[in-house]
Amino acid sequence: MKYRPLSAQMAKLYALAAFFFTANSVLTIVFPLQAAERGYEEAEIGIMMGLYMLVCMFLRPWAGQMIEKHSLFKIMQWLLLVHAAALLLYVWIGPDSLYIVRVLQGGTTAFFSMSMQIGIAELLKDQDRGQGMSLYSLSTVLPGLYGPALALLLWTSFDLVYLWVFILLLAIFPLLFFIGSPLPKTKKNGSSFTFREMAAAIKEARSHHGLILSSVVMLIGACVFGAITTFLPLYMLTTGTGNPALYLFLQAIVVVASRFFFRKHIPSDGKWHPKFIAFILISSIIGTSLLAILPVAGIFAYSAAVFNGLAAAMLYPALTTYISFAVPKETKHILLGVFLASYDLGFSLGGLVMGFVVQIASYSFMFAACSAIALCALMIIWIPSENKLKFAMKNE
Repeated sequence: MKYRPLSAQMAKLYALAAFFFTANSVLTIVFPLQAAERGYEEAEIGIMMGLYMLVCMFLRPWAGQMIEKHSLFKIMQWLLLVHAAALLLYVWIGPDSLYIVRVLQGGTTAFFSMSMQIGIAELLKDQDRGQGMSLYSLSTVLPGLYGPALALLLWTSFDLVYLWVFILLLAIFPLLFFIGSPLPKTKKNGSSFTFREMAAAIKEARSHHGLILSSVVMLIGACVFGAITTFLPLYMLTTGTGNPALYLFLQAIVVVASRFFFRKHIPSDGKWHPKFIAFILISSIIGTSLLAILPVAGIFAYSAAVFNGLAAAMLYPALTTYISFAVPKETKHILLGVFLASYDLGFSLGGLVMGFVVQIASYSFMFAACSAIALCALMIIWIPSENKLKFAMKNE
């Protein structure tokens, strides 16, 4: 059965995603603050925060095979239980559990995002897939409107018991919204589940120009997003320059508004659109360049939230929609995982590598480096010709 992107059943899935990622939104702010309070240096904080997406990256292709073998519904059921267990562990043990909770979060996020995006591709008509991916992406960033501000409020103004109670609720709510999920319960009999076949599918990916190019662009874009998410709040709080809650709130408003109002403009024809991707990358370059001059830009630097928010809103759904058409149907579950792993690796490097850049140089230099690598992505998107990047209708 096919659904409309804004049907009640699909809205329930979007709400499930919003509650799942609310925990990530809150803990992404709280974890670096707790780590800094305990004496961690920037590089150590970057490693801890990058560990989340690093684990996610390694599990993406495996998640695709697991979904194919055991069904979307069953995988979602188990991952939500593990997600709840990770949050309960954090409440029980506290800051000493930061590393293990980040690992568990990375694992559950790998399976969750794969399940949701494969599910959306199966539940919607082809012409509605771009809207569905955009609305799902919207639900994943919606917590950015309230998560960072709420995290800072709970951290600075209230007893931490309120934070623990809130996290307990976030462990329960996704399970409640999963009840009656429209995710398919069917599984493929005799579906492969070997690392040999996974490696063969990954090797095959080298012949898919669109997959390689999209993965490189996604990796670079995610690296920029990861650096902003990890270090901007810490930068503003430690230097007393700007208000991180205000900046993140403005950026989240732009992301949410862009993904909703521009959802019909996400290309959903299976063709490569270099001009559209170039527009997104230029927006990212402007945004990080403004952050690089934050100490002298003053209040004007808050306009960076508009440019970075627009880039974060459009890049992920645009590339994911394209890849959902571009890869062969026979290996879609694995190759989609390979592509999404590029986002995880990039976001992880945004914390891992940029943490060392900050420690060696400065925050301003780090954001300038983000602009430079986005400029590199802008140059490489024009390398292949468009006729190499069209999907084959026979794969659908």
